Amino acid sequence: MELLPRGVVVIAGGGPIGLLLARVLSFYGVKSKLFERNKTTTKWPKMDLTNARSMEIFRKLGLADDLRKQGVPPNIDQNVIISTGLSAEKPLTQWDLPGVDRFRSQIQNTNDGTQPQEPWQRVSQAIFERWLKKICDDDPLIDLNYGFKIEHVEEHEGFAHTTIADVDTGERTVVRSDYVVGCDGASSRTRTSLSIPLDGGPIPSCALLVHFKSRDLAKLHKQGRFWHIFLLGQSGGFEGAIISQDEMDTWTTHLFLPLDAEPEKIESHHAVYRVLGGLYEPYKFQIDEILVRSIWRPNVAVTHHWRSREGHVFLAGDSAHQNIPTGGYGMNMGIGDAFDLGWKLASVVNGEGGPGLLESYELERKPVALRNVERSHDHFKVHKELQMLLSGGDPRRVDADTEEARLLRQRVHEFYQSHDGENRDLGIEMGYWYNSLIILHQEDDGSEPFSDPRCYTPTTWPGGRPPHLFLSDGTPIFDKFGKHWSLLCFTETNVGQDYIVQAASDLGLSLSLINLSEEAQARALYERNLLLIRPDQHVAWRARAVESPAIVDAVLRTVSGRIVMGIRKAVSEDASLELK
Repeated sequence: MELLPRGVVVIAGGGPIGLLLARVLSFYGVKSKLFERNKTTTKWPKMDLTNARSMEIFRKLGLADDLRKQGVPPNIDQNVIISTGLSAEKPLTQWDLPGVDRFRSQIQNTNDGTQPQEPWQRVSQAIFERWLKKICDDDPLIDLNYGFKIEHVEEHEGFAHTTIADVDTGERTVVRSDYVVGCDGASSRTRTSLSIPLDGGPIPSCALLVHFKSRDLAKLHKQGRFWHIFLLGQSGGFEGAIISQDEMDTWTTHLFLPLDAEPEKIESHHAVYRVLGGLYEPYKFQIDEILVRSIWRPNVAVTHHWRSREGHVFLAGDSAHQNIPTGGYGMNMGIGDAFDLGWKLASVVNGEGGPGLLESYELERKPVALRNVERSHDHFKVHKELQMLLSGGDPRRVDADTEEARLLRQRVHEFYQSHDGENRDLGIEMGYWYNSLIILHQEDDGSEPFSDPRCYTPTTWPGGRPPHLFLSDGTPIFDKFGKHWSLLCFTETNVGQDYIVQAASDLGLSLSLINLSEEAQARALYERNLLLIRPDQHVAWRARAVESPAIVDAVLRTVSGRIVMGIRKAVSEDASLELK
């Protein structure tokens, strides 16, 4: 048995979530040992958009600018085309989505708190993983072990025991650690070892993915430059999609099929031509190289529990939740998992946080997963509705030069333009609130604000991500936040901030005091004089004033997980303590 030093975290799985978790732990000074059954990073394209909230996280970690160098150039927009096939003269409609430059201009010109700090970034997961692995390889706090598979995980006498096997020799080793995080995907051995069930499962269909190279841009861009094209099939339903991975020569198609279709018998070139042919004959063009192909089944599932019974094992990413690709929530949800769990584990290991932090992980992240899985299904239903719009005859009639066709195309256009949230739903990405025992509410917080999946509504309601805006000198307010905890103060008057700073020092809690009393716009958006911001940029607590050192101590102990109960219960024994 290999006995790891106290505080070293074992990570099962070296995909994007496992690698990112290792980096988050390192960012906060904690060592990790990662095991991945494959000998290198993925060849599969998988995810192709790192969303705006994820890019805010990468900025916090100091990685955003370097990640952008790996992806699609910022000047290229990312149109999404809805098409009956590339043989048609023009698409049915399209969503005009901005590239990074246009999105950044939108953010700078809309300084009202509704926008993210960072635009999204297109980058294939195959590239993303290689980039992140190199960063982790160079990090002295991260020990990467590729070519070792996880066979079993269990809790025993206050530790986690992980059985690993060398994929070449079969030699087994048991590794003992304080904590294990299963980032080992949808078929997670970590999850199955602990007999944690899933709610949900596969959708009764399958897809044939073909990843290929082609420079035949004249034919591929026949209906215009694109990021995605969603295509109808011979049945008149949504049956395929193509993704431009790098705006040069790398593409991925997905051919959606019934379960009995025997996709293994469909030749790769023909699958690509069939997708792009849409309602018509296969659309042929020059394919230079087939890179990889695979058959996959869409899953919609969320695990019952995200941590083990004794609290030494956690699940993150696809091991905890799986959803269909529409909306791009899968890996981006996993990024949120890694950031949330990473700072909490580091706080506990470093002695700044108590067990309540780790208990809060499932309470905070599982509702986000449930919400996003449901929203992803809503996006998928938009494409399914297209078949209904074209029912009542030959679906190819929509491309005819007739008045009926023009009216039908207009209906399709209006429907898609009014249901275009698939990559625009900032409310889903940023407008959620954590609700756990380490989030504190005041009497004057009132009712929880309405959460619109479409739009992010600026609010500092505890548990949520606060609004981004540029301060009077042009500095993004998030860049003022500290690495650890931050206390934002929007008044020169002493309303208890000195108590908070002193209490944090007494508790050994790393806290940055940020005085923004001269920032009128920020003060209006942030709604209170005092706001306590967690390391993950979420609001832990807010108040107009606090007058008692005792209540400050209780607040800090609660938000840092040292009191595993609500603040009102914690202070109810002393009637002299009142929240302000």
